[in-house]
Amino acid sequence: MQSWWPVAGVRIRKELSVSQSFTFIDAAGNQAQYTVYEKDHRDEFYWSTDHGDHGLAPSYGQAQDRARAVLKASMAARRRSDQGLR
Repeated sequence: MQSWWPVAGVRIRKELSVSQSFTFIDAAGNQAQYTVYEKDHRDEFYWSTDHGDHGLAPSYGQAQDRARAVLKASMAARRRSDQGLR
């Protein structure tokens, strides 16, 4: 199965492959998910979050780290935004 993924403003064709999804729970108990896919034809690991962020990394571990870091920042921004509405 093939799909098109937008990466850095460019659409690339990616074979859908094995992936692993993780649930991140922050200190406030909010949950979000991120997924890391196996290495692609360019030897890079694609990652994405359920908040809509995505990217590429040279190793599986770096893909996990980047996805978690982006997700943590996104969740913190949402918490601050929610607190400002109260």
